[in-house]
Amino acid sequence: MVTSIPVPGQQQPLMQKKISVNQGTIVQDEVIASNGILQKVDRILVPVGVGETIWSFIEDVDRLYPQYKLSFLSSKLKSMPLPIQTLLDQQGSAQKQTKYTMFLPNDDAFASLSDEQRDDLLSSQSLLETVLYAHLINDYVIFNNHFEKGQLYDGFKQEDGVQLHFDHRGNRTDDIADEYYVATSVSTSKTLFEGDVFARVVTPNIATENGVVHIVDTVLAYIYRTVADTLQTHHNLTMLWTDVFSKPVMKPLLEKLNLPAVTLFAPSDKAFKKLPEQKLLELVTDEEKLYKLMELHIMEDRVYLNDQDNQTMLTTLADQRFMRLEVLENGTAKTFFSYGDGIWAEVVQPNLGATNGVIHLIDSILGFPYQTLWEFISVEPSLADLARYLQKSSPDLVNYMQGEHDKLTVFAPNNEAFLEMYRNHYEDYETLTQSDMKVLENVLKTHIIHGKILSLDDLTKFNQIATTNGKTIVFRQDDFNINRWILSYGGMEATMVVKGQRMTNGFIYIIDKVLYTPEDLGYAGGALPILASVFSTLLSAILAYALI
Repeated sequence: MVTSIPVPGQQQPLMQKKISVNQGTIVQDEVIASNGILQKVDRILVPVGVGETIWSFIEDVDRLYPQYKLSFLSSKLKSMPLPIQTLLDQQGSAQKQTKYTMFLPNDDAFASLSDEQRDDLLSSQSLLETVLYAHLINDYVIFNNHFEKGQLYDGFKQEDGVQLHFDHRGNRTDDIADEYYVATSVSTSKTLFEGDVFARVVTPNIATENGVVHIVDTVLAYIYRTVADTLQTHHNLTMLWTDVFSKPVMKPLLEKLNLPAVTLFAPSDKAFKKLPEQKLLELVTDEEKLYKLMELHIMEDRVYLNDQDNQTMLTTLADQRFMRLEVLENGTAKTFFSYGDGIWAEVVQPNLGATNGVIHLIDSILGFPYQTLWEFISVEPSLADLARYLQKSSPDLVNYMQGEHDKLTVFAPNNEAFLEMYRNHYEDYETLTQSDMKVLENVLKTHIIHGKILSLDDLTKFNQIATTNGKTIVFRQDDFNINRWILSYGGMEATMVVKGQRMTNGFIYIIDKVLYTPEDLGYAGGALPILASVFSTLLSAILAYALI
């Protein structure tokens, strides 16, 4: 077979398709050179946005930057009154420059709207203006490396009651791709529904002369679906709909999601995918149990998380079962957790707005444990040391925690607890981990209650708790911080780091200290070698004195 070899300087057949590069167009393509390929363009190329305002970028986007897919938005902005065009075209003087950050919904964002929803938006000039102004931040130029979680910025028109905030997901260490998100939060508006709308930034950081543009995949601030409709269409709630709410038995609950005011804590696809296959099958086939579990996720009221605190108890549709909330603050960022029937879940996307309520996406299914105590301990990074010492001390302890039918409550010292012991009580640490393994087994049994599955509510009814090896732990609430729970044993105190997680065979609480006494470290097979050590030391001293 004879193949044609490109000759340097030879022009390949010109493509019929028009190809744009930044502001230019390729007029002669693929001229082969000895060390590469030349593309002839019709003008000098400069970086996207250079020499352009936000408006001129939008105005010429079809001709110069078709790859950004902003045709729909561009055409609508061109047909709007001059004030918004003039605003986005301002550059200001050297003394007073007008700068903006603007988020531009791409064609896919508008295409995701139904014809009816898109017509409703476009038929009302005032609604369209309000929505578009919600995409604009005045006086700030914010590139995505400054998307700080929890930081709020007012939309361009403060009277519209819109604020914008950011989120970043991804981890280069774990090779998880970076993704940046922006959300609009509407609290009080005459035009817009209350709640958040999230959008993924698909093209960030297009710098212009008067600010920066980010292209997003969703129209911000425009809430147009009910809770039930959102459940059926949200890309991260596919399994909640197909495996749960689409079942005929769930119809009464689905109707509840169309009430005038309703809140759904919605397990995300991740919550379902982390279940072992057998547990997922168990969940979706037991329809009576599934119905009761979903009741635990629904409230007949609008519950927005921004104003909640650690005292919040929510009344659910489930009979006599409540949901507790916990808020962790780190600077401006808040992370919310929900607790229902023994299961903690992180709220991964709060306050998702709907026309009749609000949805909070969570990463676990409340009320449904799917791991044994040992399965949890063996994979939980913060309990790696405990897992190692349980295996080292006795097979019986691991077998206890693997048994599906055992009833256990475990106070699990985390890695920091063992590290604190190593740093501050090294001799005790060495004795515990390197001497007779019966010593280690005995100390670990001090952290286990056999025969009882005790939730946090159960524990609050007790002042003293007997452990597997006959020791007594005192349990109390901090006098000055009602969210702090303390375990005391032999003069040592530990604080709960995680306030209880239900497992298939028990409850586990993560604590920040290893609980033991000096006598515990002298225990070995029922003998008391610590006393022998004392007598040995005294005898050595007497003999030494006698030889002087």
